[in-house]
Amino acid sequence: MHKPIHRFLAFSFTAFLWAAIALSADTALAAPRALPEFPQKNAWTRITPSVVWCGDETSTVTIEVHIVGRTDVRKVWVTDLDPTGEDASTKAFDDSSNGLEFFDDGTHGDSLAGDNIFTHSGLVLPCNEYMMAVAGWANWLGFLRVELADGTLQGNNYGIVAGQVDPKYKNAFAVRDLGSHLSATAYVFFIEDPDHAVIDNYPVANVYCGTTNYQAYRKLYSVLPDAFDIALVMPGMQIVRPTNFAENVPYDIQVSNAVQHTGLKPHNNTAAFGSSGRLKSIVYHSFGNISISTHEIGHTWGMHIGAPLGLMESWQGEVMLGHWNGMTDIGGQMSAYYFDKAGHVGHFHYNGDETWSLISNIEREPFSPIDLYVMGMIPPEEVPPIHILQSPNFTDPNRITAASSQTVTMDQVVKAEGGPRVPSAGESQKDFTLAFIVTQDTPFNDAAYAFFSLMSYNLMSKDPPDKRTFFTSFYWATGGRGTLNTRLPVDVVDPSILPGMPSPTPTATLELNPTMAADTPSYKPTVNAPLAETPAVETPLKKNSGSPLCNCPLLVGGLTILPGAWLAMRRKKPKL
Repeated sequence: MHKPIHRFLAFSFTAFLWAAIALSADTALAAPRALPEFPQKNAWTRITPSVVWCGDETSTVTIEVHIVGRTDVRKVWVTDLDPTGEDASTKAFDDSSNGLEFFDDGTHGDSLAGDNIFTHSGLVLPCNEYMMAVAGWANWLGFLRVELADGTLQGNNYGIVAGQVDPKYKNAFAVRDLGSHLSATAYVFFIEDPDHAVIDNYPVANVYCGTTNYQAYRKLYSVLPDAFDIALVMPGMQIVRPTNFAENVPYDIQVSNAVQHTGLKPHNNTAAFGSSGRLKSIVYHSFGNISISTHEIGHTWGMHIGAPLGLMESWQGEVMLGHWNGMTDIGGQMSAYYFDKAGHVGHFHYNGDETWSLISNIEREPFSPIDLYVMGMIPPEEVPPIHILQSPNFTDPNRITAASSQTVTMDQVVKAEGGPRVPSAGESQKDFTLAFIVTQDTPFNDAAYAFFSLMSYNLMSKDPPDKRTFFTSFYWATGGRGTLNTRLPVDVVDPSILPGMPSPTPTATLELNPTMAADTPSYKPTVNAPLAETPAVETPLKKNSGSPLCNCPLLVGGLTILPGAWLAMRRKKPKL
């Protein structure tokens, strides 16, 4: 019998919707003028190339908007929004004079007039200068608006995304050709997938939790050793589903588990992914952002503990393993969000006097104490009692009361799970390796090699979250107790420049300047994993082996963009 494979989707998609439209203390976002919705099922977009050098007049893109299932679209444009309101008004939401028009008349790069594919080529996208300075990479984000034949204006906020990278990283990352359309930099494994062996098509494809992407990991292990605890796959462009053209959301599949008494049975499905036994989980992450990566990595440990005591989230009476109950005050990275019709969205925080406050869902949170216990980072004695609220009263939002509350202690949790975690916090693994994999069906350009390499490097950050992003590093989220290493065991020189380092003297090729700054560590993973948490290998799963844990009833429609992308955007028109 094949053991069930464990998968977990990103936290409540409602949270994305609220985060994207919320105001923050640092960034004021003007509320968009309401427009009738243009259904996402009637349009999909492709940007070629998907990654460009920021502000480089020679690094241009072609954007195609494919209109599907209707013939009444007369005009198409894309807005480029600025949350500060700088250089534009709210007219940009519904007035093509403040957007970028696309054409279906055989001009502006349009290949065939009248085919319902609206195109604009030769575009230099505006730069996100703040993120260039902070991380070296960023996103350009646009939103679709249309005018129908009867003059009606419609639009949607699903988001059209391209990657941008600071030109100072040109030639910074050496690329090693591994053969068979495979290559690698120091931090990313690249798959050129012209035969669609990894993803069945680009950018319209079926990407489903637990049933696709297996070939990405097998290709990784075909040329690299079994040196990774976690593997993450990101498409090299936005991928949308053919049924509704909504972007696929991040998810995690737990591949193996040898930890005892955390609500998850021991299992090992590593061979299905090409690993000889070390791989613990795999993550699929949407294109162009890593904001949800730490949350998904947290699912490596499942977050199943205390389900009989009511600690798990439920939906329509079904327990949703992997996310803590939004009515608890657990909070942190792995909790579902409380939300109601009055607009309250967030995590409850216990004030210590039978009252609670609500942590907004746009706040950056670390792993909660019970998260850290399950992960083997802290002992059970450091986990405070948990409260499950009934009928919260928001009359005073800083002192929320409840009609009643149930207290759950760690003694109760440990007893319900048959004993304390094995191995204990003192014996568990704390340092983890991650393989960052990118796949697309066209060759990667130089900007893409740098863009994804910088993104992978950012995963190792030990800095607190930047106020203009929603990314929280694994190290920060664990309170410095755990580390994540994304340096691949490939024979390439270390990058000549990384965030925080001064720009090197310009050179024609990387080989002329291969030396890394002396104070910048060269991260290289160990091949051997701690044996205490590496179970024996079992028979591989079939590709379509399923589990009800991949259902996503929490995903209720709306935006599929990541909130940080919207909040960080600068609205300036692309140069034509």
